[in-house]
Amino acid sequence: MEDPHMHFLLIHGSWHGAWCWHKIVPRLQAEGHSAHAIDLPGRGRSPARSQLVSLKSMVGAALAAMPEDQTTTIVVHSRYGVLASQLAELAPERIARTIYLASFMLPNGKAVADYFREDRDSQLPPFVDINRLGLWDWLRPEAYRHVLYHDCRDEDNALAASLLCREPLRPAIGKLRLTDDRYGRVPRGYIRLSEDRAVSPFLQDRLLNETSCDRVETVQAGHSAYFSKPDQLTAAICRIAGG
Repeated sequence: MEDPHMHFLLIHGSWHGAWCWHKIVPRLQAEGHSAHAIDLPGRGRSPARSQLVSLKSMVGAALAAMPEDQTTTIVVHSRYGVLASQLAELAPERIARTIYLASFMLPNGKAVADYFREDRDSQLPPFVDINRLGLWDWLRPEAYRHVLYHDCRDEDNALAASLLCREPLRPAIGKLRLTDDRYGRVPRGYIRLSEDRAVSPFLQDRLLNETSCDRVETVQAGHSAYFSKPDQLTAAICRIAGG
């Protein structure tokens, strides 16, 4: 019989940190699971110069946060689907499942940058400034409420506005190196966000057409469903993880 107790590692997307999961962690714990969120290198308690932060260093940070005595279910948001995929390639035996939340679930040999500008319905690109010398990108504040948090409460908007940070650029331009024997053996699920203005439903469906998943859920929410629809999102995570 499958162990009803699962361990979840929650990985944030661009410009965010572990703080964005503050409504989801206690809800997963209330369901009888263990869960924690991490700050990826370059923010929070892991400050680093953007030039030094790579996809490899982010994968290493995520791997170090996973328990060795239990497999982990990865829940990953937005840009860092690429991190979760590369992590599955590195350590498939330690991952029970990867759940991509409106996330860049890309094929082998691709990078976030290959898809970002091709999202015809995304309202995000005009507001992203790139510093190629410093190797970071930044979302202009005028896009916060309109693009990321349009269906969120004022207090969620205020929290995010006080904590959003620059994002290291190198992980977005690095090409994935994935194999069927390793990455391919980790089960994948996907949660679509039907009102997402950042990673649009158009791009989410393209990603699902290019990479197969055995379980797909849809939550009627914008990009930051962990703020706007925490109960519905937690339920979708649990259905995919335990279904």
